Amino acid sequence: MRNALFALFILTLFAPASNAQQQKMVKILVTSPNIEERAYLAVADVFAGSIIRELNRKGGLEVVSREKSEEWLKEKGKEAWAVDNRELARETAKALGADIVIYSSLSRSFNSFVYSMAFLEVERDVIQRVLNGSFNETASPSELGRLVGLEMKKLVGYIPLPSEIGNQGLAIRQETVDPDNLPRRAEIELPRMDQYGSAEQVLSYYRVFPGEVEFMKLEMDQQITRVQFEDQDIDSELMRVFSRMQMYGEFALRYNMQAFLIKNCSIRALNVLLANKIPVFFTGDDGNISLLTGYTGLREDGYSIFRTNFNDEFDSFFLTQRRLIAVMIILPKPGRKGGISRDFLETAVSRYHNDWGKSPELVELKEGIFDIISSGMGEY
Repeated sequence: MRNALFALFILTLFAPASNAQQQKMVKILVTSPNIEERAYLAVADVFAGSIIRELNRKGGLEVVSREKSEEWLKEKGKEAWAVDNRELARETAKALGADIVIYSSLSRSFNSFVYSMAFLEVERDVIQRVLNGSFNETASPSELGRLVGLEMKKLVGYIPLPSEIGNQGLAIRQETVDPDNLPRRAEIELPRMDQYGSAEQVLSYYRVFPGEVEFMKLEMDQQITRVQFEDQDIDSELMRVFSRMQMYGEFALRYNMQAFLIKNCSIRALNVLLANKIPVFFTGDDGNISLLTGYTGLREDGYSIFRTNFNDEFDSFFLTQRRLIAVMIILPKPGRKGGISRDFLETAVSRYHNDWGKSPELVELKEGIFDIISSGMGEY
């Protein structure tokens, strides 16, 4: 009896984990490029093979066999290169259990091939990016491979972690930095800037990817500001900046984020925010919105050298009252990666008066103007 129990213990100890216990890997399907003529099959194979090679280089992914998608399409009475739209791409990916599908098309234009490549999240049905380009018909496989490699560098940043499939952002605790004991140096490593600017850069930093069609809404020039500024120095240029900031903040609200405008911000409050890994939008040159990402050489008197997302550096004296009348921060809600409570933010910000004798004030953005903006834009 004792031997039987011991044997049972050993079997239990070394038994393979169940599917639920095993670490899930993100599954990606690369479909055969949609082509106009069979004569382009060889080029299409090199194109798709280059995409798959780059994904395998990244590692930590499960790339679904392209042959499986071709077999599934044939069962449906379609050609192996039939995937030319998001509906069929998503249907194929779901049938094969893929989390992501990258589908593409190739067409001939004079002496060049023109391509289009789309990255689609299957569960959320969200296109993160559509990349368009071309290459010469005489391009060698190695040249085409290099081209695809450069394009894939733009896409791999959108590949979610296993825990993020259908649930953006990681549910982990965020520890805060003591406002009275800040480090001399703080640096936020943001992902590279893409076509939708600093707002997309910040959301990507927090692992939130709304998709290309959603970001198009930020390109609409809205002049709506519900937050009131009583300061007589507020002119039309600053009002445009505040309107744009509010658009960024209210856009983020749609993705379970929190956003705050800070009236009359102080330089010390900026240090507290950056030390807690919170990028800060502020009024830059020529009425543009700039993004602070870190500081160095913090002294006891609060002097430091600030850095922006373009790696520009300037000292504390550059941040004049006009640039600090209002700044904005976007971050996840408490309990999620990068999330910090409003109570902490309010306490950390309001305790440090600025150089003009005004107390910084935290103003939470709650309403969403994007809920009334028509989303009837064409999608790939």
